[in-house]
Amino acid sequence: MEKKYIYHIAQSLLAAAVLVLSLTSCESLEQGNLSELAENNLPQSDADAKALINAVYASDIELATTYMYLIDLTTETTVSGENPNGGGGMLGLLSWDGTNSYLVRLWQAVYASLARANDVIEKMETNPAGVSAETASQVIGEAKFLRAYYLNYAVQLWGPVPVITTTEAGTNAVRNSETEVYQQIVSDLEDAANRLPERSQQGLTDIGRATRGAANAALSKVYLTWAQVDDDLTADQRHTYFAKSAEYAQKVIDSGEYSLEEDFYDNWNNQKRNNKESIFAIQFYLGSSTREGDASGNNHLCHCSFSTSYSVSLPHIAPGPDNTVENSYLAGDQRKDVSFADSLWRPSTQSYFHFYYDADGDGTRESGFSRYNKYIDHDSPETSAADRAMNRQVLRLAEAYLVLAEAINERDGQPNQQAYDAFNKIRRRAFREDLNSNSAQAHDLTAGLDYQGFKDAIIQERSWEFALEQKHLLDLKRWKILVKTIKNSALAKNYPEYNKQSIDFKHYRFPIPQAQRNVNPNLWQNYGYDGSDITSNPYVGRE
Repeated sequence: MEKKYIYHIAQSLLAAAVLVLSLTSCESLEQGNLSELAENNLPQSDADAKALINAVYASDIELATTYMYLIDLTTETTVSGENPNGGGGMLGLLSWDGTNSYLVRLWQAVYASLARANDVIEKMETNPAGVSAETASQVIGEAKFLRAYYLNYAVQLWGPVPVITTTEAGTNAVRNSETEVYQQIVSDLEDAANRLPERSQQGLTDIGRATRGAANAALSKVYLTWAQVDDDLTADQRHTYFAKSAEYAQKVIDSGEYSLEEDFYDNWNNQKRNNKESIFAIQFYLGSSTREGDASGNNHLCHCSFSTSYSVSLPHIAPGPDNTVENSYLAGDQRKDVSFADSLWRPSTQSYFHFYYDADGDGTRESGFSRYNKYIDHDSPETSAADRAMNRQVLRLAEAYLVLAEAINERDGQPNQQAYDAFNKIRRRAFREDLNSNSAQAHDLTAGLDYQGFKDAIIQERSWEFALEQKHLLDLKRWKILVKTIKNSALAKNYPEYNKQSIDFKHYRFPIPQAQRNVNPNLWQNYGYDGSDITSNPYVGRE
């Protein structure tokens, strides 16, 4: 029954998305009011209010590939089989500029979505007749959650960006400081957490919408990241924000609303969508595409992961030929085979297909590329790339545990037992050990590590846990290890054709899209890109 109800949400998001996409084609922050929307009438019912907020969710239906290309493909873990001269191919080769189509698309989507969210908030705050106070408050909470959601991607990818919080703002906008952006994100998420229901309080037709747990989980990660990346914070502020990160992560864990899936695969099992571990996921069902004549789910993570289907030809994205991450898993870790596939069962032939070359037939892989297995639909693998109907996981309980562990280590300068316990929840699930045992399990991280040793364990664990979950680049940036990690990788050293050795400090930020700067000179360009007035490397002491 759950799938039926969520499908209705997807259909309503489809209708809303058509309107959102019409706003993005040539819009910029200085071409008038971004929130000058076609429908100016106030909603007259609870259903109208929810339809209005659906349009803010809808932008993300078109962005799965964009997030993946910008956050996974640009690192040492992933390579592209696309045209090297196309937008995706150039990202894989670390050769982007301010005209890259994926950067342009995300910028447009972010500010169209902020415009829509601001419109929703302002309309709901007028207390429109026919809309219940409860629904109006919840919709405002969803709009603020989503405004924070989009701004959070923007500040992590571009650094200082304009913060637009009213429908009257936008013209000749300036780039707010990172501090100001994060202040707005936190303010929105905290208000959202106060307004939104817990997941258990949602009706079946609301599954997939933001919840209090999603806002708290986002706050835990935002406070952690803010404390790590904002150079203008004092030591006391950093300590406070690390403490808040741990507090919010613990709040999610203690809520009783979520628990870890014993089977790691169930986080991508289409029969267990929105499962007990999922905190926030973008919903993709057949028919949710916004493209004319396209009846697919439109999650292009599914398409790009398996675009060449049962073939040794390289798909749009794949793990690098060195298989660094895949080969690094410890024996018995169930996450390896869920995240990567050297071979895949093919129903039409009732046999396994191998994505590698075995010239002499001895069963040893000699060349070829594994596949990212998380976004291959195992219910219908033959049509997975065309159906593209799997949820994109954004926040899972596993991340709350790892954020808690990391925040404590950062706050105190060393791990405590609470940090070890949180970390070991993830380890135990990985090896199918007793999650709640008071006795040590075989793969527990044992006490005695100092700050750096525990941080190194976190870095490794996140690479195993979150492969192809649009987190890796953002992690490398906040840990301030982006350049050295990619430059020292096996992919950069041994496979120059992927150009990963060209990683540079300028890659800590993407360029502001050139078309936006052409119409608004207030949007100064980031260091290292054409048009930038910054002559000295602002990241020189970063790592």
